[in-house]
This record gives sequence, structure tokens and C-alpha cells, in this order.
Amino acid sequence: MTDKQDASQSAAEEGRPGSGDGRSPIPEDLFNRKIMAHLADRVILKPLTRWNEAYKEFPRYVMEYLVSRYVDAHDPVNGQRKIDRILTERYADSAKKELIKSRIKENGEYALLGQLSVRLDQSRDHYWADVPALGDNTVRVAQRILDEYADVLLTSGAWGTMLIEYDATYEIKSRKYPFYIREFTPLQYTRLNLDDFIGKRELFTDEEWLDLLVQSIGFNPARFTQRVKMLMMLRLVPFVESNYNAIELGPRETGKTYTYRNTSNRSFVISGGKTTPATLFFNKGTRRLGVLGLKHVVFFDEIANTRFEDADASVSVLKDYMQTGKFTRGDQEFSAQCSIVLGGNIDTDMERVAPKDHYRHLFSPLPEELQDAAFLDRIHAYVPGWEMPKIRPENYADGYGFLTDYLAEIFAELRRLNFQTHVAAVTDFGGMTSRNQDAIKKTAAGMLKLLYPNMTADKVDAAKVRSLVIFAAEMRKRVIDQLAVMKPEEFGSVSFPFLEAP
Repeated sequence: MTDKQDASQSAAEEGRPGSGDGRSPIPEDLFNRKIMAHLADRVILKPLTRWNEAYKEFPRYVMEYLVSRYVDAHDPVNGQRKIDRILTERYADSAKKELIKSRIKENGEYALLGQLSVRLDQSRDHYWADVPALGDNTVRVAQRILDEYADVLLTSGAWGTMLIEYDATYEIKSRKYPFYIREFTPLQYTRLNLDDFIGKRELFTDEEWLDLLVQSIGFNPARFTQRVKMLMMLRLVPFVESNYNAIELGPRETGKTYTYRNTSNRSFVISGGKTTPATLFFNKGTRRLGVLGLKHVVFFDEIANTRFEDADASVSVLKDYMQTGKFTRGDQEFSAQCSIVLGGNIDTDMERVAPKDHYRHLFSPLPEELQDAAFLDRIHAYVPGWEMPKIRPENYADGYGFLTDYLAEIFAELRRLNFQTHVAAVTDFGGMTSRNQDAIKKTAAGMLKLLYPNMTADKVDAAKVRSLVIFAAEMRKRVIDQLAVMKPEEFGSVSFPFLEAP
């Protein structure tokens, strides 16, 4: 079988969502049966992708896509072996780029599984594909691929299987560009209908829907309290609410990085080290937008170890962006909708479930350049990470949840909706500052989108909204309380009067 035939066959074959390691039974409890009855075409049994620890380098949505196509719940081993073979034969990291290039040249074509993004080169009026596995960002791409997948390839990029040809005759100004992507099959869900998703919410109780979302992000809801499950949802608000700023500090191994790395291909994790204005905002040399202009969520992991190159300029621009959604580089101004999340560790007293007492304030673990009151006041919510339990294998989901790539696309669509009007309709904020009001509205609106996407502006459930507003106010108040320690003369008298209202 040729590479092309194998790639085509792999793209066409379909499997059924099923069990995980070949031994675990398919769950038959009423809740999981109900999920399958109403959502079988967009859910997967979450233990499926955990049979081989060697695949940690792949995003969860890639593994779930493959499993949903090739694994039968009643006989998972054969499908898992097929995925093993596909990944072994078709995936190669950038360290093997010269070998892959050689295979393409010698065979004339090669089927590769990997990441793909596309950009427009205005100076040459030409679209170029960036294929990290080849270490090449000047790969030609077929027009029909652009016609079908331009929206994702020109923005966030996508994982997929691609058939790459070698044509040494193609030249522009005496320079050869021999690599050409003739076929591309994205590893993502494409049958998306937001109205249908919203309609499905009507079929589940509030408790069932919350548990379904918890299972969908990979955790077992039966292992967690209502409070913890709500904090898990708070982690997802940056995915559904544009220009949302949050911070979460807590002990290690509580799932922070796991959530932001695996929930959507529109999120980007910066893991400590040095961060430059070119990476974040705009690279003047290549004239390419940084991650803030391309992604929906940027998560600064290990924020205590993050260093900002040209800190004064970087933090100043970031501070302005967090307030306005705009940033300026040179004589150009850009608008973006990316949410910012700061994550890191804080010493925790596990018995009291609280940070240790040696901190003067709860922003102390941040690098010095971020301990600026004006910067911190832009944060909409401080997630109490010390309340999150350690994530152990027994806490992983063992039931059905939404396919990750499907849910990521739904989250992207929910970003377009305005639920802040729902909050404003039933909440009297009194004399609170506009910044505090905006923070609470954005948090509550994001939680509403997640938990009650079917709530409409003409049928607002005041009790449910108020409950989420109080939750949102707690998260904003934690920011203000710490700022009051840092600058009591400015923030010491800030109050949240509506919390005491009946």
C-alpha cells in the first residue's frame, strides 16, 4: 500500500467511541447511558487515550480524534494497535526533519501527521505553509486545502494528516520551493452547530450538565465537591469570554497546566523562561503577530520563573492590552481578544487548605515587575488554587465526555455571545467602580455560558444568575483584598455592597 493510499484509508475509516485500556467495561450507569442516548455523535469515553504514556507529547484533542475513528469500545485493543502504527509511521518531531525531507524527495511523496499553519506572504502574493516537522515555513499548499480550511489554518493552525509531494522544478526568483502539500485531513470535529449544542442543554439537569463538563475536561466528577467543580469551570471562563484576565496560584499537580494545554488548540502555554515582545505581540523582523494576536488564551505557567525581556516596555504594553484589548508596536495598533491567565505555585498549608502565613500578600510569588498595583487591578478573578486537590490517576474521568476538539469549537462560538446583559439585568452594583463591575460581569457571564448556555435575555433566572454573581464577586474581591494590603490608601476602602443585599 502506498503512502497516499494508506493516508486516504486512514482518513476514511470510522470507529466508535469506546472503552479505554482493553479491560475496563463500558459504563452502564444511568448518567453515562443518558449521555450516549443524546450525544453519541460528539462524545468519547475519556479513558480511551490513556493506554500508552508515550503519547503525552500529543494534545488530547489529537488523541481523542484518532481514538474516536479507530477504536471500538467492545474490542479496543485492535484500534489502539492501529493508532500505535499510524503514529509510529506517520509522526516525526522536528529532530527528524532531514530524514523526513529525504523520504519525501526519494519517494516523491510522503504521508505525514503533524501540525500545519498557513500565512500570506504579501510581498510575493503567495500563501506559505509552516510545517514544524520539516523545519520549513515556506511549503506550498494546494488551493483547495485553503478553500476548505483557511479559517483554521490562517489563525490557530491545526493538526492533521498531510500528503507532501516533492517538485524540484518550482522556483521563485531562482530559489527552489520543492515541498508541496497536496492533501490535508484535519484531526478535528467539523460538524458544529451551536444551536444544537444549546438545545441539548435542555435535556440535562444542572447537576448532570456540570458533571458532563467536568468529565469532558478529563476528570471524574464523583471525586470532587461542588465547590471544586465550580472552580474547574472558572478555569474554563477564559475560553468562552474574550479578553478575560485571571490568576491561579496553588500547589503543584492540581491540573492547571493540564487544563490550559489540553482544552483547545487555541490556547498557548508559556512555560517560564524569557518572554519577549516579539513572542507576545508582534515580531517586527518577520512582521508576524505574536501569540496574543493569534490565540484565544495565553497561559503563563510557572509565572514566578518568567522573565520579561525589556520588562518596562513589555509589562506596560501588556497592562494596556489587559484593559483595552489593544496593543501598539511601532506605528501600528492591533486589536485582539486573547485572554490572559497567570499560573504558578504558592506554598500551601494542606491541613488548613490555605496559603502559608509567611506571605505578606497573595501576589508575592509573582516576579517583581508584575507586582504593580495598576497591572494587578486588571485581573478579573483570582482562582484559589490552594483549594484544588492533587490530580491522581483515580481522579481521571472514567465516563463519557465531549470530544475535546468539539468542545473547543463550541467554546470559540460561545465567545461571540454576550451574556453580560443577563448579569446586568438582575444585579444592582450600586456605587461600585466600573472596573470591579466589569470584572464581576465578565466572570459571571462566562460561568453562565458554560453552565446555562440555553438561558436567554428574555428569560433570565435571577436566582441562578445571582448565585454566579456572588461567586464571581468572591474571585474579584480576592484581587482587591490583596491590593489593599499592598496599597491600603488606594484600595483599603473598596467595598462590595451588593453582596449584603437581599
